[in-house]
Amino acid sequence: MQQRIFSFALLWTIIAVSILLFGAHAGVLLVAIVAYLTQLELYQLFEKMGLKPMKTLGLVCGAVISLGAYYVRTIDSGNDLFVLCFVVLTLTIIRLDLQAGRLRSFMPTLFGLLYVPYLLHFIIKIMKMAELDGYREGTGIFLAVWIVAVAKCADVGGLLVGMKIGKTPLSVISPKKTYEGAAGGIVFSMLIGIILVSIFSNYVPENFSLWLAALIAIPVAIASIASDLVESAFKRQAGVKDSGSLIPGIGGAFDLADSLILSAPLGYLLFKYTLF
Repeated sequence: MQQRIFSFALLWTIIAVSILLFGAHAGVLLVAIVAYLTQLELYQLFEKMGLKPMKTLGLVCGAVISLGAYYVRTIDSGNDLFVLCFVVLTLTIIRLDLQAGRLRSFMPTLFGLLYVPYLLHFIIKIMKMAELDGYREGTGIFLAVWIVAVAKCADVGGLLVGMKIGKTPLSVISPKKTYEGAAGGIVFSMLIGIILVSIFSNYVPENFSLWLAALIAIPVAIASIASDLVESAFKRQAGVKDSGSLIPGIGGAFDLADSLILSAPLGYLLFKYTLF
Protein backbone atom coordinates (compact mmCIF):
# COMPACT_ATOMS: atom_id res chain seq x y z
CA MET A 1 0.00 0.00 0.00
CA GLN A 2 2.80 2.45 0.89
CA GLN A 3 4.49 1.80 -2.46
CA ARG A 4 1.18 2.39 -4.26
CA ILE A 5 0.62 5.69 -2.43
CA PHE A 6 4.19 6.81 -3.19
CA SER A 7 3.83 5.98 -6.89
CA PHE A 8 0.45 7.75 -7.01
CA ALA A 9 1.90 10.90 -5.43
CA LEU A 10 5.00 10.81 -7.66
CA LEU A 11 2.92 10.48 -10.83
CA TRP A 12 0.74 13.45 -9.91
CA THR A 13 3.87 15.47 -9.13
CA ILE A 14 5.28 14.65 -12.57
CA ILE A 15 2.00 15.68 -14.20
CA ALA A 16 1.81 18.95 -12.26
CA VAL A 17 5.42 19.96 -12.88
CA SER A 18 5.27 19.03 -16.58
CA ILE A 19 2.10 21.04 -17.17
CA LEU A 20 3.43 24.04 -15.25
CA LEU A 21 6.60 24.04 -17.35
CA PHE A 22 5.27 23.14 -20.78
CA GLY A 23 1.50 23.62 -20.66
CA ALA A 24 -0.80 21.74 -23.01
CA HIS A 25 2.12 20.23 -24.96
CA ALA A 26 3.17 18.31 -21.83
CA GLY A 27 -0.38 17.07 -21.32
CA VAL A 28 -0.61 15.83 -24.90
CA LEU A 29 2.75 14.07 -24.68
CA LEU A 30 1.88 12.41 -21.36
CA VAL A 31 -1.41 11.10 -22.73
CA ALA A 32 0.34 9.87 -25.89
CA ILE A 33 3.01 8.04 -23.87
CA VAL A 34 0.46 6.42 -21.55
CA ALA A 35 -1.70 5.43 -24.53
CA TYR A 36 1.30 3.91 -26.34
CA LEU A 37 2.41 1.85 -23.33
CA THR A 38 -1.14 0.79 -22.51
CA GLN A 39 -1.81 -0.31 -26.08
CA LEU A 40 1.46 -2.26 -26.06
CA GLU A 41 0.52 -4.04 -22.84
CA LEU A 42 -2.95 -4.85 -24.18
CA TYR A 43 -1.35 -6.41 -27.27
CA GLN A 44 0.93 -8.42 -24.98
CA LEU A 45 -2.10 -9.67 -23.05
CA PHE A 46 -3.67 -10.70 -26.36
CA GLU A 47 -0.51 -12.64 -27.22
CA LYS A 48 -0.77 -14.50 -23.91
CA MET A 49 -4.32 -15.46 -24.99
CA GLY A 50 -2.92 -16.96 -28.20
CA LEU A 51 -3.86 -14.05 -30.48
CA LYS A 52 -1.48 -12.37 -32.94
CA PRO A 53 -1.91 -8.59 -33.08
CA MET A 54 0.27 -6.61 -35.47
CA LYS A 55 1.92 -4.61 -32.70
CA THR A 56 4.20 -2.29 -34.65
CA LEU A 57 1.61 -1.09 -37.13
CA GLY A 58 -1.07 -0.81 -34.45
CA LEU A 59 1.20 1.21 -32.16
CA VAL A 60 2.26 3.58 -34.94
CA CYS A 61 -1.38 4.23 -35.82
CA GLY A 62 -2.15 4.77 -32.14
CA ALA A 63 0.58 7.40 -31.84
CA VAL A 64 -0.75 9.17 -34.94
CA ILE A 65 -4.22 9.38 -33.37
CA SER A 66 -2.93 10.61 -29.99
CA LEU A 67 -0.63 13.32 -31.32
CA GLY A 68 -2.73 14.27 -34.32
CA ALA A 69 -5.78 14.80 -32.11
CA TYR A 70 -4.16 18.01 -30.84
CA TYR A 71 -1.69 19.10 -33.50
CA VAL A 72 -4.00 18.70 -36.50
CA ARG A 73 -5.98 21.85 -35.88
CA THR A 74 -9.59 20.76 -36.34
CA ILE A 75 -11.98 19.60 -33.62
CA ASP A 76 -12.63 16.25 -35.35
CA SER A 77 -9.02 15.45 -36.23
CA GLY A 78 -8.90 12.51 -33.80
CA ASN A 79 -11.95 10.90 -35.41
CA ASP A 80 -10.64 11.54 -38.92
CA LEU A 81 -7.24 10.06 -38.11
CA PHE A 82 -8.86 7.06 -36.46
CA VAL A 83 -10.90 6.35 -39.61
CA LEU A 84 -7.76 6.69 -41.76
CA CYS A 85 -5.72 4.41 -39.48
CA PHE A 86 -8.59 1.93 -39.24
CA VAL A 87 -8.79 1.62 -43.01
CA VAL A 88 -4.99 1.33 -43.42
CA LEU A 89 -4.78 -1.31 -40.70
CA THR A 90 -7.71 -3.26 -42.07
CA LEU A 91 -6.33 -3.34 -45.62
CA THR A 92 -2.86 -4.32 -44.38
CA ILE A 93 -4.14 -7.07 -42.09
CA ILE A 94 -6.47 -8.50 -44.71
CA ARG A 95 -3.71 -8.58 -47.32
CA LEU A 96 -1.13 -10.23 -45.07
CA ASP A 97 -3.43 -12.60 -43.22
CA LEU A 98 -5.45 -13.67 -46.23
CA GLN A 99 -2.22 -14.80 -47.87
CA ALA A 100 -1.91 -17.23 -44.96
CA GLY A 101 -5.58 -18.20 -45.25
CA ARG A 102 -6.66 -16.71 -41.91
CA LEU A 103 -7.50 -13.45 -40.14
CA ARG A 104 -5.81 -14.08 -36.81
CA SER A 105 -4.57 -10.48 -36.47
CA PHE A 106 -7.70 -8.62 -37.46
CA MET A 107 -9.72 -8.35 -34.24
CA PRO A 108 -6.93 -7.94 -31.66
CA THR A 109 -5.06 -5.29 -33.67
CA LEU A 110 -8.09 -3.17 -34.46
CA PHE A 111 -9.60 -3.57 -31.00
CA GLY A 112 -6.35 -2.44 -29.40
CA LEU A 113 -6.37 0.67 -31.60
CA LEU A 114 -10.00 1.46 -30.80
CA TYR A 115 -10.01 0.66 -27.10
CA VAL A 116 -6.83 2.45 -26.04
CA PRO A 117 -5.51 5.38 -28.14
CA TYR A 118 -8.86 6.26 -29.70
CA LEU A 119 -10.78 6.37 -26.41
CA LEU A 120 -7.92 8.03 -24.51
CA HIS A 121 -7.57 10.71 -27.20
CA PHE A 122 -10.77 12.26 -25.82
CA ILE A 123 -8.67 13.62 -22.93
CA ILE A 124 -6.68 15.56 -25.52
CA LYS A 125 -9.88 16.48 -27.32
CA ILE A 126 -11.21 18.12 -24.14
CA MET A 127 -8.19 20.44 -24.09
CA LYS A 128 -8.57 21.21 -27.76
CA MET A 129 -12.32 21.82 -27.50
CA ALA A 130 -11.78 24.46 -24.81
CA GLU A 131 -9.08 26.19 -26.85
CA LEU A 132 -11.14 26.28 -30.04
CA ASP A 133 -14.17 27.51 -28.10
CA GLY A 134 -12.26 30.58 -26.95
CA TYR A 135 -11.77 29.80 -23.27
CA ARG A 136 -8.77 31.33 -21.51
CA GLU A 137 -5.44 29.52 -21.61
CA GLY A 138 -5.36 26.79 -18.99
CA THR A 139 -9.09 26.00 -18.98
CA GLY A 140 -8.72 23.05 -21.33
CA ILE A 141 -5.85 21.63 -19.28
CA PHE A 142 -7.89 22.05 -16.08
CA LEU A 143 -10.89 20.22 -17.55
CA ALA A 144 -8.70 17.37 -18.80
CA VAL A 145 -6.95 17.05 -15.44
CA TRP A 146 -10.34 17.22 -13.71
CA ILE A 147 -11.55 14.16 -15.63
CA VAL A 148 -8.34 12.25 -14.90
CA ALA A 149 -8.42 13.14 -11.18
CA VAL A 150 -12.10 12.28 -10.74
CA ALA A 151 -11.70 8.96 -12.58
CA LYS A 152 -8.56 7.92 -10.70
CA CYS A 153 -9.94 8.97 -7.32
CA ALA A 154 -12.86 6.60 -7.80
CA ASP A 155 -10.26 3.83 -7.74
CA VAL A 156 -8.43 5.30 -4.74
CA GLY A 157 -11.61 5.95 -2.77
CA GLY A 158 -12.95 2.53 -3.64
CA LEU A 159 -9.75 0.88 -2.40
CA LEU A 160 -9.68 2.79 0.90
CA VAL A 161 -13.38 2.40 1.69
CA GLY A 162 -13.44 -1.21 0.49
CA MET A 163 -10.57 -2.13 2.80
CA LYS A 164 -12.45 -0.66 5.77
CA ILE A 165 -16.08 -1.69 5.29
CA GLY A 166 -16.27 -3.65 2.03
CA LYS A 167 -18.31 -6.85 2.34
CA THR A 168 -20.47 -7.36 -0.76
CA PRO A 169 -18.47 -8.48 -3.85
CA LEU A 170 -19.05 -6.28 -6.88
CA SER A 171 -18.04 -8.81 -9.55
CA VAL A 172 -16.49 -12.26 -9.87
CA ILE A 173 -14.03 -10.67 -12.31
CA SER A 174 -12.40 -8.73 -9.47
CA PRO A 175 -13.32 -10.38 -6.12
CA LYS A 176 -11.62 -7.67 -4.02
CA LYS A 177 -13.93 -4.96 -5.33
CA THR A 178 -17.12 -4.42 -3.32
CA TYR A 179 -20.33 -2.43 -3.67
CA GLU A 180 -19.40 -0.54 -0.51
CA GLY A 181 -16.01 0.34 -2.00
CA ALA A 182 -17.62 1.40 -5.28
CA ALA A 183 -20.04 3.69 -3.44
CA GLY A 184 -17.17 5.15 -1.45
CA GLY A 185 -15.19 5.69 -4.62
CA ILE A 186 -18.07 7.58 -6.25
CA VAL A 187 -18.49 9.84 -3.20
CA PHE A 188 -14.74 10.46 -3.09
CA SER A 189 -14.76 11.39 -6.78
CA MET A 190 -17.60 13.84 -6.17
CA LEU A 191 -15.64 15.48 -3.36
CA ILE A 192 -12.47 15.73 -5.47
CA GLY A 193 -14.46 17.20 -8.35
CA ILE A 194 -15.95 19.88 -6.09
CA ILE A 195 -12.61 20.67 -4.43
CA LEU A 196 -10.81 21.10 -7.77
CA VAL A 197 -13.50 23.44 -9.09
CA SER A 198 -13.28 25.47 -5.88
CA ILE A 199 -9.49 25.72 -5.82
CA PHE A 200 -8.92 26.45 -9.51
CA SER A 201 -11.88 28.80 -10.00
CA ASN A 202 -9.83 31.05 -12.32
CA TYR A 203 -9.72 28.27 -14.92
CA VAL A 204 -13.29 27.02 -14.49
CA PRO A 205 -15.95 27.86 -17.11
CA GLU A 206 -18.65 30.11 -15.66
CA ASN A 207 -21.40 27.50 -15.91
CA PHE A 208 -19.30 24.76 -14.26
CA SER A 209 -20.92 25.11 -10.84
CA LEU A 210 -20.14 23.01 -7.76
CA TRP A 211 -23.44 21.18 -8.20
CA LEU A 212 -22.64 20.39 -11.82
CA ALA A 213 -19.16 19.20 -10.82
CA ALA A 214 -20.69 16.80 -8.29
CA LEU A 215 -23.26 15.52 -10.79
CA ILE A 216 -20.78 14.98 -13.64
CA ALA A 217 -18.41 13.19 -11.26
CA ILE A 218 -20.98 10.43 -10.66
CA PRO A 219 -21.16 8.95 -14.20
CA VAL A 220 -17.42 9.54 -14.69
CA ALA A 221 -16.67 7.55 -11.52
CA ILE A 222 -19.04 4.76 -12.58
CA ALA A 223 -17.33 4.59 -15.99
CA SER A 224 -13.99 4.45 -14.17
CA ILE A 225 -15.10 1.43 -12.14
CA ALA A 226 -16.42 -0.28 -15.28
CA SER A 227 -13.12 0.39 -17.10
CA ASP A 228 -11.24 -1.21 -14.24
CA LEU A 229 -13.40 -4.33 -14.46
CA VAL A 230 -12.80 -4.60 -18.21
CA GLU A 231 -9.05 -4.62 -17.67
CA SER A 232 -9.45 -7.20 -14.89
CA ALA A 233 -11.31 -9.43 -17.36
CA PHE A 234 -8.46 -9.14 -19.88
CA LYS A 235 -5.87 -9.98 -17.22
CA ARG A 236 -7.88 -12.96 -15.97
CA GLN A 237 -8.23 -14.27 -19.53
CA ALA A 238 -4.46 -13.87 -20.03
CA GLY A 239 -3.70 -15.47 -16.66
CA VAL A 240 -1.73 -12.56 -15.17
CA LYS A 241 -2.12 -10.42 -12.02
CA ASP A 242 -0.79 -7.16 -13.47
CA SER A 243 -0.47 -5.94 -17.05
CA GLY A 244 3.19 -5.11 -16.39
CA SER A 245 5.71 -4.04 -13.76
CA LEU A 246 6.49 -0.51 -14.91
CA ILE A 247 5.12 1.31 -11.85
CA PRO A 248 5.93 -0.04 -8.34
CA GLY A 249 2.80 -0.74 -6.32
CA ILE A 250 0.50 -0.19 -9.31
CA GLY A 251 1.71 -2.49 -12.07
CA GLY A 252 1.86 -1.63 -15.73
CA ALA A 253 0.64 1.30 -17.81
CA PHE A 254 -2.67 -0.49 -18.43
CA ASP A 255 -3.13 -0.84 -14.65
CA LEU A 256 -2.59 2.92 -14.43
CA ALA A 257 -4.78 3.98 -17.35
CA ASP A 258 -7.55 1.39 -17.12
CA SER A 259 -10.01 3.65 -15.29
CA LEU A 260 -9.51 6.46 -17.82
CA ILE A 261 -10.41 4.53 -20.96
CA LEU A 262 -14.20 4.74 -20.64
CA SER A 263 -14.15 7.87 -18.47
CA ALA A 264 -12.39 9.99 -21.11
CA PRO A 265 -15.03 9.80 -23.89
CA LEU A 266 -17.88 10.03 -21.38
CA GLY A 267 -16.30 13.10 -19.77
CA TYR A 268 -15.86 14.68 -23.19
CA LEU A 269 -19.54 14.20 -24.01
CA LEU A 270 -20.68 15.50 -20.63
CA PHE A 271 -18.54 18.62 -21.00
CA LYS A 272 -19.60 19.11 -24.61
CA TYR A 273 -23.31 19.22 -23.76
CA THR A 274 -23.10 21.07 -20.44
CA LEU A 275 -20.21 23.55 -20.74
CA PHE A 276 -19.69 24.26 -24.44
